[in-house]
Amino acid sequence: MMKTLCLIFLLIPFNFFGQEVYYSFLTETYPNIYRSDFKRVDRRIVFEPNDVTIVTETNQGKDIEVLNIQGTQVLEDRLTLICENRSKRKITIVFPKEQEEFLYIDYYYRSPSTNEEIQIRLHVEEMQTGQGDQIKIGNI
Repeated sequence: MMKTLCLIFLLIPFNFFGQEVYYSFLTETYPNIYRSDFKRVDRRIVFEPNDVTIVTETNQGKDIEVLNIQGTQVLEDRLTLICENRSKRKITIVFPKEQEEFLYIDYYYRSPSTNEEIQIRLHVEEMQTGQGDQIKIGNI
């Protein structure tokens, strides 16, 4: 039931619900198709009608990235957000296929030095609803 509810939240425009907050504690990086690196990183991902804000806890404090949503698409049953960061760099955020469990968010960008596409998978563990309740994603 809750899994279906989360998928409905994703497929209905964000401005209908206002703000959705997700927490990610594990990041998987795909520098190329042959290997991936896992890191424990404390992140909060906030989806608003026009923006996505990613707050990452670092040793130096908080790293805040604000992405302006330029458009949305549904490709191969996956919701895709086309975004731009403050440096005008294109970022793509892709959600799992509709029939898959919502356990991750994929983040794509081009390496400034090599122009290689880099994929980061933010493993999502919980979601905060508008009422302040936290819902464990993996236990639904």
